[in-house]
Amino acid sequence: MNDLPKDELPREKALKYGFKSLSDAELLAILLRTGTKDLNVKQLALKILNEMNSLNGLQNSRISKLASIKGVGSVKAITILASLELGKRLNKENDFKPIKIRDTKDVYEAFKEELENESQEKLMAVFLNNQNLVLANKILFVGISNQSLIEPKTIFKEAMLYNASRIIILHNHPSGNPSPSKEDYIVTNQIKDVGDLLNIKLIDHLIIGKDKYFSFYDYLKGGVICE
Repeated sequence: MNDLPKDELPREKALKYGFKSLSDAELLAILLRTGTKDLNVKQLALKILNEMNSLNGLQNSRISKLASIKGVGSVKAITILASLELGKRLNKENDFKPIKIRDTKDVYEAFKEELENESQEKLMAVFLNNQNLVLANKILFVGISNQSLIEPKTIFKEAMLYNASRIIILHNHPSGNPSPSKEDYIVTNQIKDVGDLLNIKLIDHLIIGKDKYFSFYDYLKGGVICE
């Protein structure tokens, strides 16, 4: 950052006054470290924010799009987006309140945003206690068009780490149509059978489409998830 006067260096300013004293561009400049032949690092940071329209636009940017800006490149793009992801996770952790699952709609509303607009299939496991309070959730498999890639032992290994007594699994159909395939029925039965052996109950499997979902529990039994 030696392309800026010393009294304008974001790092020096942060040391003296704290991070709260820095503008968005100055914080971004710290991550960038250097500018270009034509722009100092703070000017480059301002250019990025302008091109992305906002911090929210920057956060939702793809690595390739951010890296294509002159003076950024893939290493800086990854550094910036990784930092923003950490901030997002911290906010999520601070805002966390135990979720009580009462029915399949509770599951859908709690987790749909993490799955419904994804271009790849992903499988999430939600881990619960005996009162159906969510202990944790985690994406365990990505790109699962071949259901044989899903290993129940991976799901239950995670369940044991969280001391869960119940699990719910969710996966998305990028086509937007949540209708289950033959393979979806097979993998649901496999996970249920392993859970029965380990005394960790599979209480539902939701397939997330575009603005709609399919619930194996509702389809097979109906009503409210076990209380």
